[in-house]
Amino acid sequence: MRENWDETGFGFEFNPAIEMYQSAVDAGLIFALGAVTDSGEMVGYCTMMVTPHWHNPAVIIASNDALFVTKEHRGITSARLIAEAEKEAKRRGASRVLWHTRAGTGLAEMLRRRGYEDADVVVMKEI
Repeated sequence: MRENWDETGFGFEFNPAIEMYQSAVDAGLIFALGAVTDSGEMVGYCTMMVTPHWHNPAVIIASNDALFVTKEHRGITSARLIAEAEKEAKRRGASRVLWHTRAGTGLAEMLRRRGYEDADVVVMKEI
């Protein structure tokens, strides 16, 4: 998580709320997948929230919380994590998957090649 934050963090202190993550897992609202080498080294992870949409609870959405793969393992490992996340989200009832990515990144392009379309623009301002 630290390596992910160092690469893509939002300019504030890294202090993950492990208890909140665990509560969300226990409630069935979030799942996590890991990418592990044959030697057992963790080289990536993906966390997804699966919830009914607030405007129509019949529509179940999976929304990416985090996707990270170490630089030397990106490419096929990233693609496999995305594919497995889609499968697990569908297994949990999701009919739509939303990925949050920085504009202009390799991940954004990879997702477009996988059939994803730009849907929203998120803007951020410190106040």
